[in-house]
Amino acid sequence: MEKNETTDTYIWLLHQLMFAMKGKTPTSIITDGAMTISNAVRDVFPEVRHRLCAWHLIRNATSNAENPSFISKFRKIMLGDYEIPVFKHKWVQLIEEFGVEDKSWVNNMYEEKHMWATAYIKEKFFAGFRTTSRCEGLHSVVVRYVGSRYDLTSFVEHFQRCVAHLRFKEFNADYESTCGVPVMQTCIELLERFAAELYTNEIFLLFRPFLSRVGSMRVLNIENNDDCIKYIVCNHGRPEFLWTVEFCQEEMIFMCTCLRMESFGILCEHIVKVLVDRDICEIFRLLLLDKWTKKVKPALNDPSGFSRDAVVISR
Repeated sequence: MEKNETTDTYIWLLHQLMFAMKGKTPTSIITDGAMTISNAVRDVFPEVRHRLCAWHLIRNATSNAENPSFISKFRKIMLGDYEIPVFKHKWVQLIEEFGVEDKSWVNNMYEEKHMWATAYIKEKFFAGFRTTSRCEGLHSVVVRYVGSRYDLTSFVEHFQRCVAHLRFKEFNADYESTCGVPVMQTCIELLERFAAELYTNEIFLLFRPFLSRVGSMRVLNIENNDDCIKYIVCNHGRPEFLWTVEFCQEEMIFMCTCLRMESFGILCEHIVKVLVDRDICEIFRLLLLDKWTKKVKPALNDPSGFSRDAVVISR
């Protein structure tokens, strides 16, 4: 079957997605950078946060530069947790080192840096995704159940089996999160146990390494202001890497310059260090993203008033 990958086709597809989501638009989209998709996203979702897939960027860099050392340094600059001035400085160093000032691909990449450089998009929520691999992974599951030569009836029957399989896996994951209790592994046991009871298993396993890193963090300085307290945090033995954590006591709000909470929805080790420093053994409500917690599904209600069970049945 011939593929139809025009801008008009993608515009129609995105409108169908919005219809299926009852008018709710996505907050973020990751694409491979194809012009037809980019134009459709710009037309249908003009306010969406559009990110270019890191895997496709590395592949394009490999085909255009053909220098393993350049590819390695480009990848580090792309994914590095730098401030914008540091990113610009490192980009200039990279261009001068390899003498690629006149490469049109390099210049075009720099013009689109706000769509791929972590320095420019780290405050935007992408739930930790940098590539379209999640989509490719879903394709690999679907292809086990459906074939390109199926007629419409066979396709629907086999696709329903695929959906049933995915929902069964989701049910098992929910059950394990509800009934399973991970073994505590860090020295911050009270905070770790609170997180284990709060987060789903998968998110807790992503969060626990941040707890482990707290032991290597230091509070260099504390500034008391009228509205908030500023903590200057660094890695032990590496005072050149600094982060500022602001704590507003009245609203119980924490903010860190690394912006991991804003981009991923999970506390960074810098905020956790301040929690430990203040002898706080729980994660406040404003530091939580509901979608990562165990209680979000039972509490989920559709804005129209339908319960989650009714929504699931209607699917």
